[in-house]
Amino acid sequence: MTNVPSIFRRVFCGTLVALLAALLLFPWLQHAAHWPADKKLSGIRTRTDEFPALTVQTWLDGSFAQIADLWTSEHVGVRGWLVNLNRQVRYSLFGQVEPAPRRKRALVLGRPPVLFENLLLADALRPPQISPEKMDAFAANLRRTQELLRDQGMAFLVILAPNKALLYPETLPAWARARISETNTDARAFVAALRRHDVPVLDTMTLFRELQPEFPDLVPPQGIHWSHQGTWLAWQRAIPLVNQQGLLPPLPVPESDGVAMSRPSSMNRELNSQLNLFRSPYDAEVPCAYPIAKPPPPDAATNLDVLVVGDSFGFTFVDALARSGLCRLVHFWFYMQTGKEAFPATFDSRAERLYSHLAGIGTMRPNDENGRRMLKDKKLVVFVVTTFNIDKFAWGFDRLVARLYGGATETIPEVDETEPEVNLAD
Repeated sequence: MTNVPSIFRRVFCGTLVALLAALLLFPWLQHAAHWPADKKLSGIRTRTDEFPALTVQTWLDGSFAQIADLWTSEHVGVRGWLVNLNRQVRYSLFGQVEPAPRRKRALVLGRPPVLFENLLLADALRPPQISPEKMDAFAANLRRTQELLRDQGMAFLVILAPNKALLYPETLPAWARARISETNTDARAFVAALRRHDVPVLDTMTLFRELQPEFPDLVPPQGIHWSHQGTWLAWQRAIPLVNQQGLLPPLPVPESDGVAMSRPSSMNRELNSQLNLFRSPYDAEVPCAYPIAKPPPPDAATNLDVLVVGDSFGFTFVDALARSGLCRLVHFWFYMQTGKEAFPATFDSRAERLYSHLAGIGTMRPNDENGRRMLKDKKLVVFVVTTFNIDKFAWGFDRLVARLYGGATETIPEVDETEPEVNLAD
């Protein structure tokens, strides 16, 4: 005798099947109807924009399935809401937004409202990456770079940009405060080696520690890079190092006419945009100080052509150059991979908070042709590098200068044979 399922059991099983079908179909229905609208994730770039074309070739080589799966995960369903929910639960229960901040670009929560990128902490926690012998050889190379540029009438200056984790250790998460040390980075050895070889260098790690009591806004709480005020103060201190070289008519140190407190720029708030939380004590915008520069003296030369070579700290340094009113043309060779160009003569910090007219001029590989283009008619070359990029050895700029301006038989030895790391996403 067969047992007939009860009505309750039939209803219960039918409900389970319906719920399962709804869960499976909901992402596609939501994508088709655009309701509910998915929550946009900040700081995340989708890797696919269009659904892949189905052809015999893409089916057989597996690329269709691979790209279709990636497209589905990025564009179908309420992914944004689920990611936010996952991160909110993790933050509310464990005080972090990632399971383990081991990725170089992982977000690390400091004392609110301060945020860090793991790259900053890794530099402050890891042992020095460069041996004393290699560091001395690198400094000798930069000394030769200075000599060759001087022979061409160009002043040369190295600026060591700051590491936020070392400047503000009291704002770090509790587990990191007792473990970081400036002896863990290459910064001290780098500055010492440059000074032994008489290479002009501005150490902003030391400078900013001296300025901290008077200027709290040197590195923004929710950014990675130095602030507009911090960069401005660094440029003011760098000018005497340029004048000491005696190659240019003396540059006046630009004077400040106060600061304007305003909303943070995107670079000053770049870490906050990566939180992707519903609610946290890091949500509020932290106003930033934008220096207001006095116009240069009437008799000052304002036609300085500058080349900035370096990492992403160079972007704000270009702003400081523009703010001073001393420059006619600024080229920025970003990681010696892409070129940027600025004509800042019309910029007035009394009317605009930041210089926003830095234009891309395309891919700029470190070859001789591009080197001649970027160095043409320049009077000042500034190498801007932060502590965690010292071990990239100027991305080969020293060897490029030796090829262009050294003797026919002169070559600068490569300090490290490994390919220098480049992160154009900075």
